[in-house]
Amino acid sequence: MKSIAAIAAACVLLAPGVSLAQKGAAKPDFTLDPNYGSVRLETGFTPDPWTKSILAGGSVPTSAARSGCEGKVSAAPDLRLDYEAGSLDLTVMSAAAEDTTLLINGPDGQWYCDDDSGGGLNPKVLISDPQSGRYDIWVGTYDDDMVQSTLQISELDGAQSAATGAPDMELEPNYGTARLRGGFTPDPWTKSILAGGSTPASAAKSGCEGKVSAAPDVQIFFEPGEGDLTFRVRASEDTTLLINTPNGRFYCDDDGGGGVDPKVTITNPQSGRYDIWVGTYNDNMVQSTLEVSELD
Repeated sequence: MKSIAAIAAACVLLAPGVSLAQKGAAKPDFTLDPNYGSVRLETGFTPDPWTKSILAGGSVPTSAARSGCEGKVSAAPDLRLDYEAGSLDLTVMSAAAEDTTLLINGPDGQWYCDDDSGGGLNPKVLISDPQSGRYDIWVGTYDDDMVQSTLQISELDGAQSAATGAPDMELEPNYGTARLRGGFTPDPWTKSILAGGSTPASAAKSGCEGKVSAAPDVQIFFEPGEGDLTFRVRASEDTTLLINTPNGRFYCDDDGGGGVDPKVTITNPQSGRYDIWVGTYNDNMVQSTLEVSELD
């Protein structure tokens, strides 16, 4: 019986898909395949920021990679970035509704980590004069719970806003474009957005509140039907909404959607392009969901 048990145990160890070595890893291991794949970015990449939804956390202490780092991560990196550097700095940040941490291994083997430099509970690592090469990135938590987060990679980190001074609808939208026509389904149409930036919304229209990115978050090309068009943002923190319509008119709102949610309804909407920004009240980035509806 002992021989049979020994053979069975050996089969488990050799079975495909059973990664006992990774599960028992004592430290973050950049030789393992990343949980959420790889991305290759060259300086000047668009959209900026580049984002990835990641389930943060694990059971491996980040301090095993570098003393003083906080949180727990998976043994494998969450994302592998192959980066071709230019003259700009590189910023990596995570946004989540709960406290998360960041751990990064650079091309030269140097470890970077952070807890709350991104504002609130959001971690942020700014790498000045970054090298070209491979960056392995982990997003951690403070216990064994897994937390939904959005990883953000940027070369701008406010530089674009400083250069333009105002929201600029001629810039490439951060989260792409969509085409909608009257009667679209599903209704509402939704998009996950990391809200915020460092450009004041009031630079587009006096009285508008909050800070946004220089580039629109989303661009929607809309062909109207018979209904009104409503834009709304849902988030766990206070957000604002700024919209530029096809005739060049700006609309904005703070709490019109109830609670801290902004909402803008456009009656008799025109056909054409709508540039949309989702803002916050400081330099923090906030995970949010933009909703577009004809039924609201």
